[in-house]
Amino acid sequence: MKNTFLRLSPRRWAILVLATITMIVPAFLLHSTAVLAAPPSGRSVISGHLVPALQHHSPLHTSSANRQLQLSIALNLRNKSALEALVRAQSDPHSSLYHQYLTPQQFTAQFSPTEASVRSVVNYLHSQGLQVSSVASNRLLIDASGSLSAVERAFNITIADYALNGSTVYAPTSEPSVPANLSGLVLNISGLDNAAHYHPAKHMAPAAGPGGGYTPTDLRTAYDMNSLISSANGSGQTVAIFELDGYNASDVNTYLSQYSLGSAKYSNVLVDGATNTAGAGAIEVELDMEVVSAIAPGATQKIYIGPNSTTGVNDTYNKIVTDNVAKVTSTSWGLCEASSGTSELSALDNIFLQGSSQGQSFFAASGDSGAYDCNNTSLAVDSPADDPHVVGVGGTNLQLGSGSSYGSESAWSNPNDTQRSPKGSGGGGGYSTYFSKPSYQSGTGVDSNSMRHVPDVSADADPASGYSVYCTVSASGCSSGSAGWIAVGGTSAAAPLWAGVAADVNSYLAGQGKSTLGNVNAELYTLFNTSQTYTAYHDVTSGNNLHYNAGTGYDLATGIGTPDAWNFARDAAGTTGGGTNDFSISASPTSLSIAQGGNGTSIISTAVTTGSAGTVSLTASVSPAGPTASLSPTSVTAGGSSTLTVSVGSSVAAGTYTVTVTGTEGSATHTASVTVTVTTSGGGTTTQALANPGFENGQTPWQESSSGGYQLIDTTLAHSGSYSAYQCGYNNCNDQIWQSVAIPSTATTIKFTFWLYVSTQESGSTCYDYFYARLRTSSGSTISTVKSLCNNTASGWKQYTFDVSSTLSSYKGQTVQVYFQGTTDSSLPTNFFVDDAALNITTP
Repeated sequence: MKNTFLRLSPRRWAILVLATITMIVPAFLLHSTAVLAAPPSGRSVISGHLVPALQHHSPLHTSSANRQLQLSIALNLRNKSALEALVRAQSDPHSSLYHQYLTPQQFTAQFSPTEASVRSVVNYLHSQGLQVSSVASNRLLIDASGSLSAVERAFNITIADYALNGSTVYAPTSEPSVPANLSGLVLNISGLDNAAHYHPAKHMAPAAGPGGGYTPTDLRTAYDMNSLISSANGSGQTVAIFELDGYNASDVNTYLSQYSLGSAKYSNVLVDGATNTAGAGAIEVELDMEVVSAIAPGATQKIYIGPNSTTGVNDTYNKIVTDNVAKVTSTSWGLCEASSGTSELSALDNIFLQGSSQGQSFFAASGDSGAYDCNNTSLAVDSPADDPHVVGVGGTNLQLGSGSSYGSESAWSNPNDTQRSPKGSGGGGGYSTYFSKPSYQSGTGVDSNSMRHVPDVSADADPASGYSVYCTVSASGCSSGSAGWIAVGGTSAAAPLWAGVAADVNSYLAGQGKSTLGNVNAELYTLFNTSQTYTAYHDVTSGNNLHYNAGTGYDLATGIGTPDAWNFARDAAGTTGGGTNDFSISASPTSLSIAQGGNGTSIISTAVTTGSAGTVSLTASVSPAGPTASLSPTSVTAGGSSTLTVSVGSSVAAGTYTVTVTGTEGSATHTASVTVTVTTSGGGTTTQALANPGFENGQTPWQESSSGGYQLIDTTLAHSGSYSAYQCGYNNCNDQIWQSVAIPSTATTIKFTFWLYVSTQESGSTCYDYFYARLRTSSGSTISTVKSLCNNTASGWKQYTFDVSSTLSSYKGQTVQVYFQGTTDSSLPTNFFVDDAALNITTP
């Protein structure tokens, strides 16, 4: 079996399901940990480069002096403590720097090593006979190459060959050092060893076709994504997918076609000469791409492919950060924390820290060896999921209920699967031995241990409840004999699932005029630790990850829990507003007709959408001058409303006027407008005749009927305030809500208006599910169907206004019903939300 040069282990496995479950499980050897040595005279030791797996091995002999090494020299940041403080402030809703992210250019100017520092290191490398091929744009990494003898001379080391598990590897026999004048500049030197090898171990069996593993529909339904994806499917967002192998594009396209996920939206970014050549790790790449496509089909995917070496890892992550085109990154490749070496952990942390300061989120699989990530019997966690600027994603076993609904979840572990580690397999989790617990990591279940807790969140990962994936790359364990369809498990699937959710949420927030998640780490814990309108997580309380038990709140087996994506998005909309999006303001109705000598009223609702927002001050102005406008009250807080009263004197000229209501909170300002038409009917008053028009005061006096037995007035989604009438959202629905209104015998003008939000699981332009707005007699007979809509009109909130004066002219002095109805067929339901209805009646 051919070993791949410096192959890092992708955290994934595949299972092919027929009668038995079998797994593809990679194993890997350990990389370096820090072992200090006394610095040679005039030089400074750069610790953290010795290989723990070789500590009890004697060298065979010195390695070939002519061997060519590819190195990546990582430099220290400037002002790192200030940068860390900035990132904390960017995540603090009470800070003026909240969500004020840096550009790569701003980062380089403030925190990168100086050009003089870089020149000093480059000049030294040149003086030692090494060739410098590139300096990263953020000046954090210098790529160089040279013969082994030149590298030994430059860093005062001897590199020897060792026998390790049947292979010959090379590694330094002591810690490297640099001249004292470079002390404090050089952080890490990657590429001094090749002790890490990836050995794929495949167990194959025929699969049952596309039915093997959970489909996109299963995952979306179980994790409550349908409403979110129907309104925000990741469009306008870019997801970076970190990879160390290539893929077969036709495999991914087959998956997209099978599940009707739209056209391909991916492109490659090749780093350090890498090519898109599908190899042993191709199943990992295709899994990542297909899961992101399943969850965020509208998002653009950038597939960053680098060489499978420490240098390639660093350069590829750094490319994602310096490009700064993707605000969400998924990675399913990693290495045991102890095997990464402290200097390499620091180098990666600097890269992720820059990404955080730019508002980028990184989701990393926590590993598939449970609490024993180093493939032995010692407790350990995985890198980069251990990094405090990365979201560590653990694993669960997900069981579906009826119709793919959420059934139950438990922490994933399988002690009988000793191919993964001597202890078995399961979702990675535990305590870092290098990173301290970040300040954001708190809440029920987060214990007093001062070290970083892993994971942060989880999702389905057990191969027994795996994902449907299409792959035909035989080198990766896939084969045409199984028709390409396999079921795949591992936290490698959970990480891209969370990345897809983040892309959808960012798309949703952008559509709502809110700032996006940015660096999401602290936001995850904010939603966990503070009271929210909706429950954003499924708390997994049973099972273990081979050592740590799941329990109430946070635990080291599953973190905070798994996503309820729609709830998460709506809660995030209330906490990530930021800047000029701290609140929204709307008028209902948006038009009034007032006779000379009369007055009219309109409700101005203000929804505060961030925890930092306090009191919103309201003022009203009229253009052109004529009518007068007043507000009561003149200030509101979260979810509050104010009544706008417009008065028209008898001398005000007939015509059209605009009343603008302005809301101000801090430096943020938003407006809402009401169009006022002044008539010459000899005086009159316009009255909004519906009681409880925004459903904020419970059901009364509305009457309702639901074929599903639901209370229709609830808090799922509101145009203003907290409540709306929620009709349908389930199959074979017939939901109705109505109110009786007396029409004055003297009515001159009657206008009917309401706000409607439609979201659907249906696709295409065919109508299957319907919404009706009607006027009915007091006995329930239809007078007029004022508006009918169906599932193909799905969009955000939209107001509909109709002049029904002639329709109701023969009903003056009588009672009529304002009536709304939603119906659906037997599959793929549609949601109809009605809010802020009004029947504006003008009388003399």
